Amino acid sequence: MNNLTFDWNLDDIYKNEQDAKADFEKVKKEQQKLAGFKGKLKTRDAIYDFFTLSEKINLTMGRVECYLHLRKSLNGKDEFARTLEAEIVNFENEIMPKLAFASEELSKNKTEFLLSLKGDKAFRDFDNDIQDIIDGKKHILKENIASVLNMNPSFGAFGEVFDNFNDVDLDFGTIKVENKVEKLTHASYGKLITNKDQNLRKKVYNQVHEAYKKFNYTLGSLYLSDAKESMFFSKIRKFKTLLENSCFNDKTDPKVLSTLIEVVHNNLDLFYEVERLRKKAMGVGTYYYFDNYYPLGKVEGEFDYQSSVDIVLDALKVMGEDYTSVLKKAFSSGWLDVYEKPAKTSGGFCLDIFGVHPYVLLNHSNTYSGLSTIAHEMGHAMHGYYTSKTQPITKSNPSIFVCEVASIVNEIILNNYMINKAKTKEEKLFFIDQLLHNFYTTLYRQTMFAEFEHYVYTSLQENKPIIVESLNEEYEKLQALYFGDGAKATEFSKFEWSRIPHFYRPYYVYKYSTGFISACTIANNILKGDKKYIEKYMNFLKAGSSVKPLDLLKSVDVDLTKKQTLEGAFELYKSLIEQFKALI
Repeated sequence: MNNLTFDWNLDDIYKNEQDAKADFEKVKKEQQKLAGFKGKLKTRDAIYDFFTLSEKINLTMGRVECYLHLRKSLNGKDEFARTLEAEIVNFENEIMPKLAFASEELSKNKTEFLLSLKGDKAFRDFDNDIQDIIDGKKHILKENIASVLNMNPSFGAFGEVFDNFNDVDLDFGTIKVENKVEKLTHASYGKLITNKDQNLRKKVYNQVHEAYKKFNYTLGSLYLSDAKESMFFSKIRKFKTLLENSCFNDKTDPKVLSTLIEVVHNNLDLFYEVERLRKKAMGVGTYYYFDNYYPLGKVEGEFDYQSSVDIVLDALKVMGEDYTSVLKKAFSSGWLDVYEKPAKTSGGFCLDIFGVHPYVLLNHSNTYSGLSTIAHEMGHAMHGYYTSKTQPITKSNPSIFVCEVASIVNEIILNNYMINKAKTKEEKLFFIDQLLHNFYTTLYRQTMFAEFEHYVYTSLQENKPIIVESLNEEYEKLQALYFGDGAKATEFSKFEWSRIPHFYRPYYVYKYSTGFISACTIANNILKGDKKYIEKYMNFLKAGSSVKPLDLLKSVDVDLTKKQTLEGAFELYKSLIEQFKALI
């Protein structure tokens, strides 16, 4: 593909800063109108008008906030974005207490009346909202309490503080690579941790984690404060646990997490076997945790962005012509920002803006990891694109529980494509090793993360004393369990927890694991070329939040309430291990 773009086209959202500010001013006026509904949310017409105006405000405000978020992602020092965000916070601090009446007032309506609205054709776009009111009656805060809480603009700020520290302020220093000194960054760490020199890998690993160790007490206090804030909101909304609160919001079952942990524990011996095989193949005396990132096998050349796009398009053509045509549009129309820049957010993400299109952030490195990241983030993008095109804004955001499925499906399809295209034994080994690696990073490691945060929240729930040292010790214990006796920690390994941004989103990480398990089943069915199944999957992508997540997954033959579904992923793992053995 020749007509690639490499930078976001933010003009698709706003042509200039003044337009963004003008939209914010419109929202301010509309929000004042919402406040005028106080005492009126008892009739069909008033409730319909309230929902309709709320939808209009959410559409406009969502666009403004996404625009600012994208600008800050490109440059964490963006003065305009930070200033307007501060204005928005100040306004919300003023207006939100005035809107605190709405939830309680709506919930006081009789269930029979609310059900009649849900069945009313005029409320078709709002039926989920009405059901949420019915289901959440016992968790609604009284107006006076909600009003006080809404006066505090700093709730939820701990994650933003961590992001600013992690992406802008934190400095890993420099590292000497092949007699050349280069700056160590988040992006270069991802490349250097796969270097053939184990001593260099160890130095890079330790240097990065030592940087976090230097701020151990600060980051520990930050994370525990975030955890306590989440627990606070869970308790005042009368949830027994934060997990129950999270699953209520996701419309899922808390048993999924405990079942996941149980099944992963039962299959840790498979991961230990992979580590033993890798150690033997690598010929190292000591196998460290970070050695799980070293790629075995060999692939010729680098995956520059141009060739990576071509590979992704060819691999995903199994999804059908419409899917690939949208991908081509994305790659050529400023939907992606490709390369690392000063003060740009590390890693990758996708942000879908309703009525515009998805925006994908990359920090592309010419590695297979960089190629795989493109496939992953474009999975998110296509999910957002199809949902936004099919559903109203009220149902356009898929549950977080299924958000990682489409991205991991793309990764697995890509990896299978690369295995089949391998020209040599070394190439085939490389790509099989990469899929084994995905089991480590996305299934085992994310489940370990989930156990860690579950320990934190459970300890707080039970009023057990928990301090920074507790975090380090618990994480060290979990690493020992998940990596086994065959792999060794370094003195800085136990500080890894403090560099995981997703810990500032309670009970998010295990959804990578369940997403991976779901994706194994879905990708396997897609690769069979069954057009009817692919159509079912496309409907999955288009559903948004119109269907509860566990039911939505069942529509593509994935039942996460059953152990055998989770065990099915490990059957694939076992087959890969056997292929791996034969190749090494």
